[in-house]
Amino acid sequence: MAQLNLPLSLDEPEDGEQTVRRVGESTRHHRAETGGALARVQLNEIVKDSIAFTEDYASATRDERGAHARFRTELGEDLPPVLASPSELREVFVNLLRNAVDAIEGEGEVIVRTRADGARGVVEVSDTGTGMSPEVQGKLFRPLFTTKGERGTGLGLATAYAVVRRHGGDIQVRSVPGAGTTFTVRLPLAE
Repeated sequence: MAQLNLPLSLDEPEDGEQTVRRVGESTRHHRAETGGALARVQLNEIVKDSIAFTEDYASATRDERGAHARFRTELGEDLPPVLASPSELREVFVNLLRNAVDAIEGEGEVIVRTRADGARGVVEVSDTGTGMSPEVQGKLFRPLFTTKGERGTGLGLATAYAVVRRHGGDIQVRSVPGAGTTFTVRLPLAE
């Protein structure tokens, strides 16, 4: 794996962005060396696994903040597979699910939907949480941007964005302050 030359301190936001970019480049280089481990992946199975990985986090959030997030799925039937790295997709969806849980105050719901849309598999992660302003939405996928204060690193959504783009897909956000958020991930179906 390639050697990284990381700055000793991150005095400027640009330093952090450059560091994240170098980490991403190193990861891509490593994946190219190891063959990338792509497989035909069933999105519904990845979604179910991701929810299972997130349930303990949701339970801990309930204990710490008193917020209770319920998960609901609306999974499309006969959804064709995508060509992807299963572990990387799980990382994307666990991150989106954890963010959805964090956005909920009091009682709320996280809804995950899957479907095919032409040559794309689509996964939507919606929450009934606090929502975000247009200004925050415009910065979400930037490395080191976080709305979580000391609890966040600002790497989760930047990493999710990079993974989805590397798989030939796209990720979008739609949010209304006070009315929740929906992240939509579109990935090419396996041929």
